[in-house]
Amino acid sequence: MADQLRVEPKGNKFAVVLEHHGSSQEMDVRNTLEDATHFAFYLARRLKLDVYYQGKRLSR
Repeated sequence: MADQLRVEPKGNKFAVVLEHHGSSQEMDVRNTLEDATHFAFYLARRLKLDVYYQGKRLSR
């Protein structure tokens, strides 16, 4: 799997997960999908990665 950032549901919140060289690291948990995607795009710009939600690549 390619390195990427994913936004995943976690209970009634949303986790931002970094997938890097086959391992996953939860970077943060946010209360809303909008806040989680905003944070994911912040990281994506710095790490030069794509952001995915429910298997689909998001674009800002």
